[in-house]
Amino acid sequence: MAKLDEIAELLTEEINGFEKSIGRLEKVHEDLQNLPLRPDTSELNALLKEYGNNQKTNIEEQQRLMRKILYKVERSILLPSWAIKLFWGLLVTVLLVLGFSIHQVSRISKKEEAAYIKGQDDAIEHYGTFFEDSPEAKELYQKWLEGKGKK
Repeated sequence: MAKLDEIAELLTEEINGFEKSIGRLEKVHEDLQNLPLRPDTSELNALLKEYGNNQKTNIEEQQRLMRKILYKVERSILLPSWAIKLFWGLLVTVLLVLGFSIHQVSRISKKEEAAYIKGQDDAIEHYGTFFEDSPEAKELYQKWLEGKGKK
């Protein structure tokens, strides 16, 4: 029985210690409930609102750009690469022909002058030869010139 008394005494001590611990826990619990601890989410709400506004702006910008791209795609014309190369080849050919034509036209006056001088020289040479071959014609021509000069 002595052992039973000893166990009962230990249990009583443990129960008293447990009751003291419970008393302390109740006191801490009351102190915690009396603390005015309210979570402040105003900064978090402001950040979330700003992020939402940024997202909304980004989405609107992306939609605007998408509409612009779709408008350009709808208006675009798809041409095969051979057609584009042919167009550029024709354009270069036309420009070369035009440039050559302008060059030739600019040289016309020089050609006309050269042809005139050559014709004049040929005519003088022809008449000179003619007058050398027939002195009578030369005399008649000189008389004609003198008569024309007097008038």
